[in-house]
Amino acid sequence: MGMTGNLLQISVERLERIKSGEENLMDIIFTEDREVDLLDIDKAWHAIHFILNGSAWEGELPLVNTILGGTEIGEDIGFGPVRYLTNEEVRCVALSLSNLSEKELKNRFDPDKMNELEIYPALDWNNQGDPEYVFTYLEQVINYYLDASRKNNAMLLYMT
Repeated sequence: MGMTGNLLQISVERLERIKSGEENLMDIIFTEDREVDLLDIDKAWHAIHFILNGSAWEGELPLVNTILGGTEIGEDIGFGPVRYLTNEEVRCVALSLSNLSEKELKNRFDPDKMNELEIYPALDWNNQGDPEYVFTYLEQVINYYLDASRKNNAMLLYMT
């Protein structure tokens, strides 16, 4: 088991319905609807945040919004509340992600620093940390943001 990261594209209109209480956030998060455009990034979420921001929990806009950012909405669902990004925030993240080269991203993978900061989930990034695992999910995150931006979608971010 463990804590997994989730990104969920939603329309701007749906975000407004959630914020106004017209639509139940929990019904969206815990739906069995396989048509929902959910990206599960497994346990790679913390390493992705580190690679993008160089820290365990902090960062600068807009890249800090990629995994751990956004505005809290609703109750704690076990690993904190759901957070949302507006379509404009999604667009800013997508633009910043698209400007990062693969080489630059790979150079940010620093097992010693990741161990020092206790980046989840590996106990020792020198021995157990699998860069390919992290970069496979990072590529999916980048593509997901680019897709959301093209569709002018907002996004929900949460841990389960």
